[in-house]
Amino acid sequence: MTDEQSTLDIAGRLAEIGTVHAWLRSAIAGLDEDGVRAPSGLPGWSRAHVLVHLGDLSRAFARQARYAQRGETIEVYDGGRPTRDKSIEENHSRDAEWLRNHAITGLDDLEDAWSALGSADWDRPCAYRDSPLIATQFAWWRESALHGVDLALDNTSEQWSPALSAHVVTYLQTRLGPEPGVGLVATDAGLALNPGADVVVTAPLTALAAWISGRPAAVTPSVTPPGELPALHAWP
Repeated sequence: MTDEQSTLDIAGRLAEIGTVHAWLRSAIAGLDEDGVRAPSGLPGWSRAHVLVHLGDLSRAFARQARYAQRGETIEVYDGGRPTRDKSIEENHSRDAEWLRNHAITGLDDLEDAWSALGSADWDRPCAYRDSPLIATQFAWWRESALHGVDLALDNTSEQWSPALSAHVVTYLQTRLGPEPGVGLVATDAGLALNPGADVVVTAPLTALAAWISGRPAAVTPSVTPPGELPALHAWP
């Protein structure tokens, strides 16, 4: 297990995910037709797009868990990324009730699948990135929190925990490119990645996590020496 993975134990991450699930259920329960058609924080996506994605991905990770538990692997989405994209495009125009139920029952399915796992099951192989099943837990920890912000329903990056924020920054450090010339330093935590680099981006930890993940931050990071913030590359 890496240092990054050990910053919060499995039970701690699952507790944080459970809190996000509770918020999601409450926040989207009252969305009407206008509410689901409103823009999300993602360019070109409405809240409906985000709800379809959350429902699809939670089901996909539930399936990864069930297959892994019985010693089998299966593709995350049948048909791969094209199937994922097709579902979002075909289903985002559905009515508000369908969209709410799709997202909420996806959370239910994931919780049900994960509740059957023992601690050793998280080390079982799965098809998601050809990794141990624990990779899906980390991915959902990120995805549920980030897309919770994208829904633009009064959930902000400032509410992310220090553990999640540190994980997001570490995981997304590759967005700074392959060159070792950019460092990241949190002003309110012990996180410093490549602090002796030619260019160093500095901010409170949640602001660093928000910036590197492309989400709104209450504080704009500063750059040393002064200049433009580094360009962010593709997600890993």
